[in-house]
Amino acid sequence: MILALAVALGLVASFIHYRDRVFRQIAAIPLHSLWLAGLALVLQWPLLQTKGGSVQSVQAQQVLFLLSLLMLLIFVWRNRQLKGIQIVGLGVICNLLVILANGGWMPITPQTLAHINPGTVPEQWPVQVHYGYSKDIILLRQQTKLWALSDILVLPPPFPHPTAFSSGDLLIALGIIVLLQGPVEKKTTTP
Repeated sequence: MILALAVALGLVASFIHYRDRVFRQIAAIPLHSLWLAGLALVLQWPLLQTKGGSVQSVQAQQVLFLLSLLMLLIFVWRNRQLKGIQIVGLGVICNLLVILANGGWMPITPQTLAHINPGTVPEQWPVQVHYGYSKDIILLRQQTKLWALSDILVLPPPFPHPTAFSSGDLLIALGIIVLLQGPVEKKTTTP
């Protein structure tokens, strides 16, 4: 949700800044190996379409998800000269650190789940299981390694569907917004 919002905000900001040149500006972004980012999204899809349950029941989907992060790192490396991609890369690294520290899953606490699922309480969310349709595993805060990098932030109202995200996701979103502003135009000075 937050990444889709970042794309929308980036496009709006780019349109405000460039108006009739917006599509030329975006098309001029010198991205290399864009197919890697697309493949990464495709590889994440199976995990994001899987119901919650034991982590053992979604091991194949988890492996594809981890492979997608490798694809994203390669994409970031190939495009590291772009300021927006540098910010995206920092976000991917933050997410990768917390995911690797927690057995290949992004942790989310029962408290956060109760916050984004109105009408529930933390005790309703069993720990050590995959939270369905996500990359998350439910862990108590004290069980979570690098808790500050996990899915602890919540997209507040007026958004219709509360969503949890990490500081890494926030950096990725910021990087997307910066990237969608297109390449920096060189100012020409007249003597």
